[in-house]
Amino acid sequence: MKNKKAFLTAAASVMLVSGLTACSGDGGSKPAGANGPAATPAPAEAKKQEQVSIRFAWWGDGKRHEKYNAIADMYEKQHPNVKIVREFGAFNDYWDKLTTQTAGGNAPDVIGMHATYVADYARRNTLLDLGKYIQDGTLDVKNFPPAVQEAGKVNGKTVMVAQGVTMTGWEYNTAMFDKLGVKYPDYNWTWDDFIAKVTELQKAIKDNGVWASTDAGGDITGLQVFARQRGKDLFTAEGKLGVDKDDMVAWFSMWDRLRKMKAIPDAATSEQYSNVSLDQGLFVKGKVALTVFPFNQIPLYQNYIKEGEVRALRRPTDPKGKEGEFIEGAYLAISANSKHPKEAAEFMSFFVNNDEAVKVFKLEQGALGSTKANDTIKPLLTPPEQRTIDAIQTSLKTAGQLPLPPAGQGAVRTLLTETAQSISFGKNTVEKGAQEFVDKAAAILNK
Repeated sequence: MKNKKAFLTAAASVMLVSGLTACSGDGGSKPAGANGPAATPAPAEAKKQEQVSIRFAWWGDGKRHEKYNAIADMYEKQHPNVKIVREFGAFNDYWDKLTTQTAGGNAPDVIGMHATYVADYARRNTLLDLGKYIQDGTLDVKNFPPAVQEAGKVNGKTVMVAQGVTMTGWEYNTAMFDKLGVKYPDYNWTWDDFIAKVTELQKAIKDNGVWASTDAGGDITGLQVFARQRGKDLFTAEGKLGVDKDDMVAWFSMWDRLRKMKAIPDAATSEQYSNVSLDQGLFVKGKVALTVFPFNQIPLYQNYIKEGEVRALRRPTDPKGKEGEFIEGAYLAISANSKHPKEAAEFMSFFVNNDEAVKVFKLEQGALGSTKANDTIKPLLTPPEQRTIDAIQTSLKTAGQLPLPPAGQGAVRTLLTETAQSISFGKNTVEKGAQEFVDKAAAILNK
């Protein structure tokens, strides 16, 4: 009797549990019918409903933040299960914070990346290899030119995708040339053409305090191009110094010669204007006819220059040497520690490919990585923006990939500026300054 009672109690318990399960709606289960079992959701359907948060970090000013936030809002609206957590700041603050986050294993999922910083992060294996998501189509780069795709690789692995690509070149204002009666330079000029044009300009200039060209002796990008034209690299693939004293003598001598001709500003003037805002600079103020800055800044300068057009020129070439230009720009990468790499890759693909997203972004970081995206936005661009995109796309035909700068590149950049200033102020000869630069730069990079 006792056994029979125990059996009935157990049977009742099973029936009670079964009844509760059939009536429960937890996990999205639905009864199949009065006499049927509850339906279980398919794994894919359950994943589709999963709420995901992706941290997205970038640098910039208020105007840029508006664009990035608008694109993130657009993505969230189309993907209700994805929350984009935004982290942004000014350029220097951004990199300081990212360094700390990465060291602590807490980097954002999607990271705004730059070609001059990527090597340090990639070599420490803190960036995700994106190859898997490119191959399966999650991250669409089929409309990205080969040179742009190559620019996102470190040691053969794709670790970043271009938001915008640009090149740093020379620019001039047509109005200033017109007033001086000097013919505009040819886009594809040589170093000899550059010297000749600067000389011609300076002869035509009658005003004190106005010069033919800015002093670019401390321009590290210009030096990198110059070295490549001589068959070398400022930084080798191994992260060492790739130029010697003779290279640096040739570089510093050119600017010293122009300074003595008074075709570029004296040392005190160059130093005075070295850290002023764009609208207070020598070029906007009409104090120099030629200057150098990234092509994507042409519209910014044109905003302040009301008379004449700001036009682009490529870097002067060496007909006897090699092509020296290289692709610059801003990129997106994914942290190697991301818990949601596929979702991060999907968001990245939307950012750089979606028609409405690229119409918002336009030329914020240069010409878009995708040729299709550039075709989409071109009809929406102002004349200065169209000149920007034309200059960049023209330069892409000859630009190569730069060996990724080593960790000490920032210190070498500062050293170049200081050495160029010491020569311009007469504190150092060209020969001595060139030797000091080579010795100190090598020591920095050999640490």
